[in-house]
Amino acid sequence: MKKIPLLLYTYLLTEMLAPFFAALLVINAILFLGRLIPLLDEIFALGLGLGDFARICLYMSPRLLLFSLPMACMMGVIIAFTRMNGDYEIMALKASGIGLYRMLPPVLLLGAVTALLTLVTATVLIPKSTIATNQLFWHLAKTKVEQGVRPNTFSEGLPQVVLYVEEVTPDNAWRGVYLSDLRDPDHPVTVMAPDGQLQADTAGSRIMLTLHDGTMHRAVQEKTQTIHFGRYHLEIPLTPPAAFADRTGRHGMTQDELRQTAAKLGPEHSRYKTYLIEYHQRLVLPAGAFILAMLGITLTLLSRTPHQALGVPLGLLSFIAYYVLLTAAKTLAEGGQLPLGPAMWLPNLVFAIFTVYLTRKTALELGNPWLERTLEAGSNLLQRLRPTNRPANQRRPA
Repeated sequence: MKKIPLLLYTYLLTEMLAPFFAALLVINAILFLGRLIPLLDEIFALGLGLGDFARICLYMSPRLLLFSLPMACMMGVIIAFTRMNGDYEIMALKASGIGLYRMLPPVLLLGAVTALLTLVTATVLIPKSTIATNQLFWHLAKTKVEQGVRPNTFSEGLPQVVLYVEEVTPDNAWRGVYLSDLRDPDHPVTVMAPDGQLQADTAGSRIMLTLHDGTMHRAVQEKTQTIHFGRYHLEIPLTPPAAFADRTGRHGMTQDELRQTAAKLGPEHSRYKTYLIEYHQRLVLPAGAFILAMLGITLTLLSRTPHQALGVPLGLLSFIAYYVLLTAAKTLAEGGQLPLGPAMWLPNLVFAIFTVYLTRKTALELGNPWLERTLEAGSNLLQRLRPTNRPANQRRPA
């Protein structure tokens, strides 16, 4: 029975963790800025404080981690083994009888942990953060309207509604309310009531204004109607920012809720596939993270010389190819060209077969003529694109 080389595994794992966390930080920063820029107008419009802004950033993190974790894991593996290959450590390990298969356990461990974190992010953190983001948005929208209503001042904080309040109590109750409802320009309505209160319906995505014991005045052709009421409800729907919009509500659902909703709607419903695609995608991405980690070490060891660092460009290309294939699979599943379940898992199957093939070839030191020609063409292209440094006083020959 062979002894487990714990020292080797610890060393390899330590070498991978540093670039993993560095790549995770850089990728999250890039994705965060790309997601934050479209929200700046909404953030300034809502008047977010530092605390609310920090909460928005925290709620955005799970959706970023869903894509950054797999890529950071792959880059961590590639960068670590590229550094070791460039310092001839891989050659030394092979010379001492340690082949690719004996280097795999630390990579398997890192890939498994990354896949588990991605699964928790997709199935637990994203639904909770989506719900929390919606609740925060409606709270901020209600607070903005309440703060915009000032005593003895006409307020236009509500869309297509002009509001005048004589007094605002400490508990945000209103006294002496005059309201002009202009949502129907042909039949405007004027409402007067001695008191009222504003409420936010988070589930219904709307703001409700309740008035008591007042009168409603409206013009019908050439006549004016006056209606006395005991309670009057004015419901105003709110549209969330595009970055927060989730018309189907699938991002805030758990896995069981997605399956139950799809089963309740039935295959004939237009949103049936939407919920099932979300269900499968949350499982496909964690499995893909594990496969990409395994592919990373193989791509690194494809270099024919230690100083031929092709792992990073090949890794980026493979990562892009994976998500392009996943997007194509989703499109085919939505269009009905392929069965939904097999279509969603097709990218993982293709990359798993490709990873096993390359791993076996690399471990046995077998050649790949078509792959070698591709790598040679890519290497030649990189050399042509690489700038040449010439001394300032060196002249070109005539």
